Amino acid sequence: MQMNHEGNTMKTPPTKRSFQAALALTLLACSGLAGCSEGQEQGGSNTASGKTAVVTATPKASGTPTVTATPNGSGTPSATASSTATLSPELEAARKQARGTQAPVKPELITINSEDGAIATAKYWLQLYYYTYISGNTSQYKELCPGSNEGCAGVIKTTIENHSEGGWVSPVNIRVLKAYRRNDFPNSMVVEIDYEQEDFYQYYGDGSSKLYAGAKCWAAVELSYQNNRWIVVRQKNEKFN
Repeated sequence: MQMNHEGNTMKTPPTKRSFQAALALTLLACSGLAGCSEGQEQGGSNTASGKTAVVTATPKASGTPTVTATPNGSGTPSATASSTATLSPELEAARKQARGTQAPVKPELITINSEDGAIATAKYWLQLYYYTYISGNTSQYKELCPGSNEGCAGVIKTTIENHSEGGWVSPVNIRVLKAYRRNDFPNSMVVEIDYEQEDFYQYYGDGSSKLYAGAKCWAAVELSYQNNRWIVVRQKNEKFN
């Protein structure tokens, strides 16, 4: 994920080669939170600085949290009774609010075998992608993106690891600028989504955090119509150069 501060002017659309390279990368192993802008570590183990969508003041964690957690039946990691984490009231409230984020609504067009159905599903994927990291709930994402590559299983693995260790991601504001089928992939259903992502933070169980700065991004989403609905086969987020 990388930052971009160049106003509202869109850059040149990614080339077919860029799309092919981006989607090929999803076959690699996943490591850490994946997205559009690169994260910046924020301080030591006990301080998370800056504003987020859920904490208006500069939050600080007291002590060093050590949370043990296990995934529950809904796909959402939940802390066990033996948790010894100590967070400030602000961070506790932020974590609770993030994990209680409401899931995006599944579009009716997800069952329609058409270009419009694929585009609607791709936009739903984008919302669900950030929702999964924020809430820790992986069940909806796994249903939409059931593959074993980085863009599918890697997102679920990273989410479970972060939330199981007491971490979370602050709510992310995104705005879709346009979404359309890439006609240079005539034998596949590949959708490009151009969107803006505002600043957000990834918090860790030890109280440290990482800032992901706002950016203009594009996502390559490859879809397949199976069993009367669209699913995501592969996906990749990139920053406009």
